[in-house]
Amino acid sequence: MRRLAGFLALLLSATIALAAPAEVPEPRIKQLVSAVNEASNRVMRAGSSARDVDALFNLYADDFVYVHSAYGGEYSRQLLYDNSMKNLEAGRYKLEGDRYTIVNMIVGLNAAAVERVESKSGKHHLSVFEFEGDKVSRITEYWK
Repeated sequence: MRRLAGFLALLLSATIALAAPAEVPEPRIKQLVSAVNEASNRVMRAGSSARDVDALFNLYADDFVYVHSAYGGEYSRQLLYDNSMKNLEAGRYKLEGDRYTIVNMIVGLNAAAVERVESKSGKHHLSVFEFEGDKVSRITEYWK
Protein backbone atom coordinates (compact mmCIF):
# COMPACT_ATOMS: atom_id res chain seq x y z
CA MET A 1 0.00 0.00 0.00
CA ARG A 2 2.88 2.37 0.80
CA ARG A 3 4.40 1.66 -2.60
CA LEU A 4 1.12 2.51 -4.30
CA ALA A 5 0.76 5.73 -2.30
CA GLY A 6 4.36 6.69 -3.11
CA PHE A 7 3.85 5.93 -6.78
CA LEU A 8 0.63 7.99 -6.88
CA ALA A 9 2.34 10.92 -5.14
CA LEU A 10 5.17 10.79 -7.66
CA LEU A 11 2.73 10.57 -10.57
CA LEU A 12 0.69 13.49 -9.22
CA SER A 13 3.75 15.72 -8.76
CA ALA A 14 4.98 14.88 -12.27
CA THR A 15 1.56 15.68 -13.71
CA ILE A 16 1.43 19.03 -11.92
CA ALA A 17 4.95 19.89 -13.07
CA LEU A 18 4.04 19.11 -16.67
CA ALA A 19 0.80 21.10 -16.49
CA ALA A 20 2.43 24.24 -15.08
CA PRO A 21 3.50 26.60 -17.85
CA ALA A 22 7.20 27.35 -18.00
CA GLU A 23 8.01 30.81 -16.73
CA VAL A 24 9.31 33.15 -19.40
CA PRO A 25 12.10 35.31 -17.92
CA GLU A 26 11.50 39.06 -17.71
CA PRO A 27 14.33 40.00 -20.10
CA ARG A 28 12.93 37.61 -22.72
CA ILE A 29 9.42 39.05 -22.34
CA LYS A 30 10.78 42.57 -22.87
CA GLN A 31 12.75 41.38 -25.89
CA LEU A 32 9.68 39.69 -27.42
CA VAL A 33 7.40 42.70 -26.87
CA SER A 34 10.00 44.95 -28.51
CA ALA A 35 10.37 42.50 -31.39
CA VAL A 36 6.60 42.44 -31.99
CA ASN A 37 6.44 46.23 -31.87
CA GLU A 38 9.33 46.58 -34.34
CA ALA A 39 7.96 43.92 -36.67
CA SER A 40 4.48 45.46 -36.61
CA ASN A 41 5.96 48.88 -37.40
CA ARG A 42 7.87 47.36 -40.35
CA VAL A 43 4.69 45.79 -41.75
CA MET A 44 2.83 49.12 -41.69
CA ARG A 45 5.54 51.06 -43.52
CA ALA A 46 5.43 51.90 -47.20
CA GLY A 47 7.40 49.31 -49.13
CA SER A 48 6.83 46.47 -46.65
CA SER A 49 6.77 42.94 -48.00
CA ALA A 50 5.25 39.51 -47.40
CA ARG A 51 8.53 38.66 -45.71
CA ASP A 52 7.84 41.41 -43.14
CA VAL A 53 4.36 39.99 -42.47
CA ASP A 54 5.81 36.50 -42.06
CA ALA A 55 8.46 37.81 -39.63
CA LEU A 56 5.75 39.38 -37.46
CA PHE A 57 3.55 36.29 -37.43
CA ASN A 58 6.51 34.04 -36.63
CA LEU A 59 6.56 35.73 -33.22
CA TYR A 60 3.02 34.48 -32.52
CA ALA A 61 2.00 31.05 -31.22
CA ASP A 62 -0.04 28.85 -33.58
CA ASP A 63 -3.13 29.41 -31.41
CA PHE A 64 -2.47 33.17 -31.02
CA VAL A 65 -5.54 35.34 -30.33
CA TYR A 66 -5.83 39.11 -30.68
CA VAL A 67 -8.57 40.65 -28.54
CA HIS A 68 -9.88 44.16 -29.05
CA SER A 69 -13.39 44.47 -27.64
CA ALA A 70 -13.80 48.07 -28.81
CA TYR A 71 -13.18 46.97 -32.41
CA GLY A 72 -15.05 43.73 -32.84
CA GLY A 73 -13.80 41.16 -30.37
CA GLU A 74 -11.42 38.26 -30.92
CA TYR A 75 -9.36 37.49 -34.00
CA SER A 76 -7.43 34.32 -34.77
CA ARG A 77 -3.85 34.27 -35.99
CA GLN A 78 -4.96 33.00 -39.40
CA LEU A 79 -7.59 35.71 -39.89
CA LEU A 80 -5.09 38.42 -38.93
CA TYR A 81 -2.44 36.95 -41.22
CA ASP A 82 -4.85 36.75 -44.17
CA ASN A 83 -6.03 40.33 -43.58
CA SER A 84 -2.45 41.56 -43.28
CA MET A 85 -1.55 39.97 -46.61
CA LYS A 86 -4.68 41.45 -48.27
CA ASN A 87 -3.82 44.91 -46.93
CA LEU A 88 -0.24 44.52 -48.14
CA GLU A 89 -1.33 43.43 -51.62
CA ALA A 90 -3.82 46.33 -51.78
CA GLY A 91 -1.06 48.82 -50.91
CA ARG A 92 -2.72 49.99 -47.68
CA TYR A 93 0.50 50.09 -45.65
CA LYS A 94 1.88 53.58 -46.31
CA LEU A 95 3.51 54.87 -43.13
CA GLU A 96 6.87 56.58 -43.46
CA GLY A 97 7.86 56.04 -39.82
CA ASP A 98 6.90 53.92 -36.84
CA ARG A 99 3.26 53.63 -35.85
CA TYR A 100 4.02 52.85 -32.21
CA THR A 101 6.72 53.63 -29.71
CA ILE A 102 6.87 51.70 -26.43
CA VAL A 103 6.66 54.10 -23.48
CA ASN A 104 6.43 51.73 -20.53
CA MET A 105 6.29 48.03 -19.79
CA ILE A 106 5.31 46.21 -16.60
CA VAL A 107 6.27 42.55 -16.70
CA GLY A 108 4.40 39.89 -14.75
CA LEU A 109 4.23 36.11 -14.86
CA ASN A 110 4.31 35.23 -18.59
CA ALA A 111 2.70 38.57 -19.43
CA ALA A 112 3.43 42.26 -19.85
CA ALA A 113 1.28 45.37 -19.68
CA VAL A 114 2.58 47.64 -22.43
CA GLU A 115 1.97 51.34 -22.86
CA ARG A 116 2.62 52.54 -26.39
CA VAL A 117 2.13 55.92 -27.98
CA GLU A 118 0.68 56.09 -31.47
CA SER A 119 2.89 58.43 -33.48
CA LYS A 120 0.18 59.96 -35.67
CA SER A 121 -2.35 60.81 -32.92
CA GLY A 122 -0.11 61.01 -29.86
CA LYS A 123 -2.61 58.81 -28.02
CA HIS A 124 -1.40 56.34 -25.43
CA HIS A 125 -2.61 52.76 -25.82
CA LEU A 126 -2.58 49.96 -23.25
CA SER A 127 -2.04 46.38 -24.40
CA VAL A 128 -1.44 43.17 -22.48
CA PHE A 129 0.85 40.62 -24.12
CA GLU A 130 0.69 37.01 -22.89
CA PHE A 131 3.31 34.36 -23.59
CA GLU A 132 3.61 30.60 -23.92
CA GLY A 133 7.23 29.63 -24.17
CA ASP A 134 9.01 31.76 -26.73
CA LYS A 135 5.88 32.96 -28.52
CA VAL A 136 3.17 35.57 -27.96
CA SER A 137 -0.05 33.67 -27.29
CA ARG A 138 -2.46 36.58 -26.84
CA ILE A 139 -2.62 40.34 -27.13
CA THR A 140 -5.53 42.12 -25.48
CA GLU A 141 -6.05 45.79 -26.26
CA TYR A 142 -7.52 48.20 -23.71
CA TRP A 143 -8.03 51.35 -25.74
CA LYS A 144 -10.56 52.91 -28.04
